[in-house]
Amino acid sequence: MVLPRVIATDLDGTLLNQSGQVSVRNRRALTAAVEAGIKVVIVTARPPRATAAIAAMFDCAAVVCGNGAHTQLPGETSPLIRAIDRYTSGTIVEKLRGALPELGFGVETGTEFYHDVDYHLEPWVPSDWVSGVLDDTDALLTAATPVTKLIARSSTYPVHLMYEAAVSSVGSLAEATYSGGAGLVEISAAGVNKGSTLAMLCERWGVAREEVVAFGDMPNDRSALTWAGSGYAMVSGHPELLDPALGLEVAPSSFEDGVGQVVESLLDRA
Repeated sequence: MVLPRVIATDLDGTLLNQSGQVSVRNRRALTAAVEAGIKVVIVTARPPRATAAIAAMFDCAAVVCGNGAHTQLPGETSPLIRAIDRYTSGTIVEKLRGALPELGFGVETGTEFYHDVDYHLEPWVPSDWVSGVLDDTDALLTAATPVTKLIARSSTYPVHLMYEAAVSSVGSLAEATYSGGAGLVEISAAGVNKGSTLAMLCERWGVAREEVVAFGDMPNDRSALTWAGSGYAMVSGHPELLDPALGLEVAPSSFEDGVGQVVESLLDRA
């Protein structure tokens, strides 16, 4: 068996364990992959500030944040940004509020996070991560630029209902997805997702999709898993990814060092 040329992995629910840490086994396996000449790419919904410490554990070929909207490559001073323009952002907010009243909105710019007064801040978000709380979304979209990720937040609507409303109301204007069980939907520019950014990077590197292995656990990972030649859904992940119709491989859970187990197997069999 030939070694893959790229290994792409999500973080939460995939590479990270129950404590939100990279286990010794996972770290050792990915380090061995890098030493074998494989490009390791982190592909996460997280912003850079919540990813940097983990990325620093490996010699990453790229760190993709915000579901594909913010990519940092070694040796390049400026990140690759794929943002939603100001006019489209306003239209998305208007359409979503029409479909689901009482939503709050937040914006990730890649370096900062802003939200409006209707946004119920998640309890795990440190207060010093918030660069500003704006009176309304017009002020929010004026202050927060570029819009790498628009976040719709609700304390009452379940996430599946929010997602369905986002897809039906926003349509082709943007890419809607979610990566958790809370009432939070993540919105990127049209065509911007983990899979399209991974494909763009691999084209730059001259790597075919058949040479890529990807790991993930939530609907926002689907684009990367289905694009890669070998996509591994974590057995502990969202049921949508475990549907046999998708044709994905299944990795052991993140609590069992599933990424590490599969990477070890790939290296041993090559």
